[in-house]
Amino acid sequence: EEPVGAEEAAKMLGITSRTVIKLAERKEIPGFRVGKLWKFYLSDIRDYIDRQRQGPEKTDNR
Repeated sequence: EEPVGAEEAAKMLGITSRTVIKLAERKEIPGFRVGKLWKFYLSDIRDYIDRQRQGPEKTDNR
C-alpha cells in the first residue's frame, strides 16, 4: 500500500491537513514522517473513520 500525504488524508476525513497532523502527533491516527512531510496509509485512515462512527466504548456500571 502506497502512503498518502496529509492533504489527501484530510480530504477523506473532511478536515484540514493541520488537524490530520495534530491527530497523528497525538497518536490518534497512525502516521509517519518522511523529512518534513507526514504520510498516512489509507487503511489506517479508513480504520480511524470506522472507530469514529462506532463512538466511545460503552461501559457497564452496574
